[in-house]
Amino acid sequence: MKRALMQAVTVLAIAATAQAQDRPTDEWLTHPVDRATFNAYLEFYTYSESIPFATTVGETRSDEGVRTEHLTFQSTPGMRVTALLYHPSGIDITTAPAVVFLHGGGGRGKDFGGYVRLNQFLARAGITVFAIDMLHYGERADGLFTNFGEIEKHERLYNDNARYLEWMQQTVKDVGRAFDFLVAERGVDASRIGLVGSSRGAVVATIAGAADQRLGAVVLLHGGHFDFFEDGHRAAACPANYIGRINPRPLFILSAENDQDFLPETSIRPMHRLAGNQATVRWTPQGHGSFTDDDRAALAEWIRGKLP
Repeated sequence: MKRALMQAVTVLAIAATAQAQDRPTDEWLTHPVDRATFNAYLEFYTYSESIPFATTVGETRSDEGVRTEHLTFQSTPGMRVTALLYHPSGIDITTAPAVVFLHGGGGRGKDFGGYVRLNQFLARAGITVFAIDMLHYGERADGLFTNFGEIEKHERLYNDNARYLEWMQQTVKDVGRAFDFLVAERGVDASRIGLVGSSRGAVVATIAGAADQRLGAVVLLHGGHFDFFEDGHRAAACPANYIGRINPRPLFILSAENDQDFLPETSIRPMHRLAGNQATVRWTPQGHGSFTDDDRAALAEWIRGKLP
């Protein structure tokens, strides 16, 4: 019975992969927009730095060498961001490199256990991590999603081109404001702040990393172009139009050989090609969203080396 079930799952996975190979794509994956058009897109992501953070600090705890602070801050007028600040205990935050972290599309947002463990690992490696909830996720859930299933998320956000662009604009602004917060509120060295995104967060990080040139290094974990259920997006929200413009800043890409969400041949490798030679590309034998111990160690070493 167990073997039959496993065989059925394998057949479904193969069929899904074959079907996805024929899914829609767009011209930007082979011909990104020109510089003038890209510069026009940057207007979507501007914001006022004069908006007060109006920070609130909640529970702060220390556990196994990591100090974790729960807080909220105002990003744009009336828009509050919930966050966890992970910091290595015993190290002055002003002397450590830091990254803003963007989670994937799970309902728990930044509080998903896998992300908590990864960010604690990075903190123990001497890296400050500022993990924020994206709009509609985690503590910022607002009723747009009821079950956070793939069909619902795509119908209500990812394949709603106008809403998706608005969501992308807000999230990129939130990244910029998180950068500002680390510098103004915690005294982090602005030249030592990078960005890490995982899954859907990696798609956003591709755009934020190109739009905000202050970010010293960018990490994309398990990202790509279209995922399995996507059928389109506007040019200003297409990561293919941004990934090449992270250059010349350092870029680390971790991709899964067995990714069934962002398919390697149609969604991942084309993005690698657009990234250019400045990217450090690492393939993991895991599936979508999974990391080996060696993957985590390589990531921490890369961040420390690029944000010394």
